[in-house]
Formats: sequence, C-alpha cells, structure tokens
Amino acid sequence: MSQAKIVTIDDDPFYKNLYNDILGTKGFEVRHALSAAEGFELIKVYSPDLVTLDIMMPEQDKMMDGYGLLEELRCTAGCEHLPIIMISALSEEGDIQRALDLGANDYIPKIKLTPNLLMREINQLLKMR
Repeated sequence: MSQAKIVTIDDDPFYKNLYNDILGTKGFEVRHALSAAEGFELIKVYSPDLVTLDIMMPEQDKMMDGYGLLEELRCTAGCEHLPIIMISALSEEGDIQRALDLGANDYIPKIKLTPNLLMREINQLLKMR
C-alpha cells in the first residue's frame, strides 16, 4: 500500500521545510503551496488524502486566506470530505471555532505544534477515511 499524499499550504518557508522534514521522513508524499489559490489548484491536480492549511496568507484572488479556501473546498466536488487540519498562529477560541464551523477536521495552533502532535492528528484522520 502506498503512503498517503499530503498537501501543505503555508506562505512561511520555515513551515514548508518543517512539514517536509516531519512528513517526508515518515514516508508521506508531500506537496506544498504558498497561497490559497495555489493550494486549491494543487489539490485539484494532486488529489491528496489530507491537507494542512494555514489561515493567514497573502491575498490571492477571491480566496484571501485559509478560511476562504476551506469554504471553497467544502463546496468543491471530491473535496467535501477531504481531511483538513488548520495550523495557524491564530489561537483565539473564536478563530478555532470559526475553522471548525467551516468544516475543518482539526485545528492546531502553531504555538502548540510539535512533530508528535502533527503525526498523531494526521494518523487519526487518515484512519477515519
């Protein structure tokens, strides 16, 4: 059985490298996008098994941030049930609740992000698929 395909979407090169290091060493096939619009196109082409998504990103077309992309994905055929983990510097309860209300499967504040936590959440969501 081949490893799961994961798309990570974050405009910060530090997190791009972090996700590549963590997920790549675990054998996942990882692709990365630097904006919501780029991420949307990558998801359509790559058909990942899971997505990690930042909220605050550069303005791109109508999808200004991760919330916009999350909403778009939940209305896109084939993406309605795609597991999405929001990973953001925003850590207020309102930010977390908004992401969950829009259809995120999980939310990890970047301040709490560790390799173990990320792997635990990814493995849990992939088992549910």
